[in-house]
Amino acid sequence: MIFNTKQLKLAAVTAALLAAGVAQASPSMQADIAKLEPFTGNTSAVTNWRFTIGQSFNGVAGALDGVARLSFTNADGNWACSGSLLAGGQYVLTAAHCADNFSKMTVQFGWQGGTAAVTRNVSVGNAFVNKAWTGQLDTGADIAILKLDTAVTGINGYHLSTTNDVGKDYLMAGYGTTQNANTNLPTNWNDGNYGHYGFNTFDVDSKTFNKAAGDAGIYDYDPNYYAPGATYMSDFDDGTDARNTLGRIAGVTGNKWSSSNGRGPIEALIAGGDSGGGDFVWNGSEWLLSGVHSWGWQGACDDFGLTGCDNSTKNKSSYGDLSGSTATYSHIGWINSVTAVPEPGTYAMMIAGLALVGVARRRKQK
Repeated sequence: MIFNTKQLKLAAVTAALLAAGVAQASPSMQADIAKLEPFTGNTSAVTNWRFTIGQSFNGVAGALDGVARLSFTNADGNWACSGSLLAGGQYVLTAAHCADNFSKMTVQFGWQGGTAAVTRNVSVGNAFVNKAWTGQLDTGADIAILKLDTAVTGINGYHLSTTNDVGKDYLMAGYGTTQNANTNLPTNWNDGNYGHYGFNTFDVDSKTFNKAAGDAGIYDYDPNYYAPGATYMSDFDDGTDARNTLGRIAGVTGNKWSSSNGRGPIEALIAGGDSGGGDFVWNGSEWLLSGVHSWGWQGACDDFGLTGCDNSTKNKSSYGDLSGSTATYSHIGWINSVTAVPEPGTYAMMIAGLALVGVARRRKQK
């Protein structure tokens, strides 16, 4: 495969982030993954951003009860990721890099105070990694499905967003590392007995971002690299123009997208261990699973001749940094082929299609 400058850079950045435990599967010091931690926080204590069993978001009780805590083992050690329970209770959606190499996988729900309300296991043969996954992040193929040994009941799983959600605000959740965004300290492991949440906005998709950078002569752009699926990009804004990374990059690459200065004190970004976790958009009645956490990127502004974007040199998920999430809408067909439980919209399309087939047959008979 031919890699462009951006792809090579992302691979290097990814390797560095993996070593630091940022926006990737996070290593554990113990087999029970006892020191897991949550999101990089905003300006208040990370304990303010715990989600608990039954907690309501937009009036939906238990809205994040379906967020999964994954702990798995492979030849390199013990690791942690996150995931989201799909409607029906049998499958969990996560990142491909969390599911492509394990010998043992435990999935827990309602992890609160260091104890899980529900625990399930996944056998190696019940991990379904997207067929386009090559190990390269940002292609839109970093997505996988885990089939639980026993279906989960009593917890509502998530329906999928079937639309392009660029420009929409979203709720994120996971079991990764955290740090107060105002400090120049690395993410830590001090509140790992809980999952955490935050909010952000999908500013642009990776294909649009990289094409604009290619047109500006910053990267070599290859559209085939992004053919497997869409990746949403978000920046971690602190309310100022200086730290609006995607906004500043848009300004020097032709303004192909828009990016605000953030969502104020509720703004957050994913960090190590949040990989595979979910981004949820509100459709007026329920939270739809729209994105699967994939990668993080520090220092993006440097490539565009911009300075002053990054708030922290030690925290690789600080103000000014970027994250990417695989978009579910670009994988609806594949997800349905694995789970055999089509989304409601798909049912409607199937019925409409069958009706048209019926009409065609009657006309042919006449």
